[in-house]
Amino acid sequence: MVELIVQLTKSDPEYVATLTAELEFTAKARALDVIYTRFSQIYGLSDQSPNPQFHSLARRIQKLATRRNDLVHSFYHLLITINGEVALERKPTKLKPSEGLREQAVEDILPSRLETDISEMKKILLELESYRLSAINALYPE
Repeated sequence: MVELIVQLTKSDPEYVATLTAELEFTAKARALDVIYTRFSQIYGLSDQSPNPQFHSLARRIQKLATRRNDLVHSFYHLLITINGEVALERKPTKLKPSEGLREQAVEDILPSRLETDISEMKKILLELESYRLSAINALYPE
């Protein structure tokens, strides 16, 4: 995402990295969504605000970031399914102080579920790269 911001803003990579270093991942995605909309308007790629295709990608990025946070901030136990497949039981702990509760929902994560998350990550990376290349083409037409 930072590389795409560098291309869209025609900026020094160190400046962009410095400015975005302290932003949370979802904040970077929201900022990139706005930056791409402005870029696409300036270069005649779209006159819509936000750019519908890129906005959809930005929402997918934010959804994946939420999933990542859920995975990282959880407790795990090893599971063996009745078919002998190794899996994980995920228990995220969320405190609800106003109710005096500690909530622990459980999710069983089979390898296929992780493969789905990784596949979505790869798709997003490829789409971000295609937007980066189209930005270069818009900035430097042949």
